[in-house]
Amino acid sequence: MKFCWAVLLLLVGLAVPRASQAQVSAYGEFSATDLTNLVNTNILYGATAGVLYDGPTLFHHMLVSADIQGRFVFGDGEKFNGVNVGPRFSFPLKKRLFRVAPYGEFLVGFARFNGNAATQFFNGPLNNQTTDATMQINGGVAKQISPRLDVVLDYSYSQYYAYGGQNNPKTGSAGIIYHFVKR
Repeated sequence: MKFCWAVLLLLVGLAVPRASQAQVSAYGEFSATDLTNLVNTNILYGATAGVLYDGPTLFHHMLVSADIQGRFVFGDGEKFNGVNVGPRFSFPLKKRLFRVAPYGEFLVGFARFNGNAATQFFNGPLNNQTTDATMQINGGVAKQISPRLDVVLDYSYSQYYAYGGQNNPKTGSAGIIYHFVKR
């Protein structure tokens, strides 16, 4: 619980407006999630969307941002939807040829599972649903294609704590980031 308060404090600290540097971005990605548990593996497809608020630049190169992310994937009679928040640490490389920004982030939140993947292990009823905490570690790279648009590829490893923590969704995503202020 103390960790959740620390993440919330970091997000509030990043949300304090800064003159002339405030940058808000929205992103959307196509996602494929490998929902693995002790019994079987299912591939779910859908979308990941979110909002980034850029915070301070540390050590002259590391940009710290607040990320609010939603993931909505489904397939084979199952749905996995979640909302997570946390800090993103990116390292923009501003050379003319590259203009890429590798990043990593740590997100916490909640997700809802609807379906039957985990009930086979517990001999429960089909089409159950449950909501529980999640934790994600994401990494990826964003490539600037215009002053307002980036393309992005990322990978996410999650821990979903329902059903005794046996679900570990792994997600690959590709999409775009729209920056509301030109860079």
